[in-house]
Amino acid sequence: MAGLAFRIPEPEYMTEEEEFCYALADYSVPHEALAREIVFTVDRPSVRALDIGCGPGDVLLRLRNHAPNWTLFGADISARMLTIARDAAQTRLASHHQGINWILTNGRSLGFEDGFFDVILSNSVLHHVADADQFWREIGRLAVDGCHIFVRDLRRPANEEEARRLVELHVGQESRVVQDHYLSSLKSSYTCQEVRAQLDAAGLEGLQVEALEDRYLTVSGRLRRTVTAEI
Repeated sequence: MAGLAFRIPEPEYMTEEEEFCYALADYSVPHEALAREIVFTVDRPSVRALDIGCGPGDVLLRLRNHAPNWTLFGADISARMLTIARDAAQTRLASHHQGINWILTNGRSLGFEDGFFDVILSNSVLHHVADADQFWREIGRLAVDGCHIFVRDLRRPANEEEARRLVELHVGQESRVVQDHYLSSLKSSYTCQEVRAQLDAAGLEGLQVEALEDRYLTVSGRLRRTVTAEI
């Protein structure tokens, strides 16, 4: 049985085929649960919220339905994904809904002023990031003190057998492209202990790292800084 003591990084960019298949895959249950959790936890009528690595925009579109007065920003490194997100917004949002700001980014620095956001979320992105320390430093820079953080990602299983079991259980009904990419993502993901070390290195306090269900980890809480984040 092959162990997964160390992560096997996958590329930051999906192929065009992977992006297309990912956008078609059904992640409605976890995405809806995340959107509801964010709105319930924040419990404010108006905030500025950023989704880092928003992909086809499903979480933000669900968030818009629950938080009609929030100012929402979705950032992604893929122009194709943002095109899918914009098209989905046109069909899924009612005409009276406030729009969503879609931003193409290089994935390193998002360009907003320091302390711009009240809420920062990121779903299934961290395992793609080549420089995790930079990822957390940028979150620290963008967040207002006390910012609500919701970072959710896959959690690396202990061995190859467990990884394949999770693929079959959770995406076995999806295309072979999605299944192969999911397996690669599981192997590329971090453990809770590794993410905790990343937060400590970035000087970010007030955040909890917890295992969630059988395959996720979640980083959440009100962010406090111990040092000024530098880019």
